[in-house]
Amino acid sequence: MTLSELQRLYANHDIVEAVIEPSIQANGWIVEFRHRRGGFVPLTDGAGSEKCYRDIDTATERAFEVGFHQVRIADTF
Repeated sequence: MTLSELQRLYANHDIVEAVIEPSIQANGWIVEFRHRRGGFVPLTDGAGSEKCYRDIDTATERAFEVGFHQVRIADTF
């Protein structure tokens, strides 16, 4: 979902957690949001492709733009 779509979900309390994790397809980090009904919703561009960021700080900023004040960093280490 795009940033504006996720902002609407956040305003409606439909997403309850922001998670940043390593991208499987690219060298970087993705931002996902846990839906209140279960499952995760990724941050995507307008074409529906998952957004990937080079560093955790930039990915965190996107989660903050949605409305969250903290994020969980998930890693595979």
